[in-house]
Amino acid sequence: MSAITQIVGQVSGASSLLSVDSSGRALTFDATSHTKLDTLETTLTACETDLAALEVLQTSTNTKLDTLETTLTAVETDAAAIEVLITSTNTKLDTLETTNNAIQTAVEGTLSVSAPAITATNSVLENATAVADGATETTASVDLTGVRRCAVFGSHTDNTANIQVEVSADDSNFFTNTEQTIFITSNNYYKTIDIDARYVRLKYVNGSGGSKTWTCNLSRKA
Repeated sequence: MSAITQIVGQVSGASSLLSVDSSGRALTFDATSHTKLDTLETTLTACETDLAALEVLQTSTNTKLDTLETTLTAVETDAAAIEVLITSTNTKLDTLETTNNAIQTAVEGTLSVSAPAITATNSVLENATAVADGATETTASVDLTGVRRCAVFGSHTDNTANIQVEVSADDSNFFTNTEQTIFITSNNYYKTIDIDARYVRLKYVNGSGGSKTWTCNLSRKA
């Protein structure tokens, strides 16, 4: 038996609805109740929609949690492998430290360092030697093995003299070093010269017009 609904009267200003269900029971609802039921139905529908959306989100969250669990498991595995490597490294470092300590113990107190003694050597090449006008005076050669810098100094009565520096590799064939010429401008002179050859000697040509006296020293440190 289908339900039959009809308006049967007014209750407190609201329309009353008479509904008869399939069992013949009569149910009375007013319009306000129907409005509330419609609102409730709308709300329940919205809740159902929200629950469906929450279910989708929960499924996505579970998937992400599974992925995170897999990643954390891999990280845990890697961490264990790194721990093994660190342990091996520490063992090697301990071995290296032991070896280093043994070497240090073996060499301590056995190393001594001393500065080499520096010795100054002077050669008197000319000692108040008289050089006649027009004559050439050549000193003896000096072996400069292990020495490069020399000091040439002395006295000369020819204040316009030029003392030539000659060098040799074999103490036989000498060549003039024009870069190291010593120019005399007063009775006393001093000049530092750098010689890369093994042997050195000095030469004076007297063109002054009279006899001159020459004293010459060559000093070096080795």
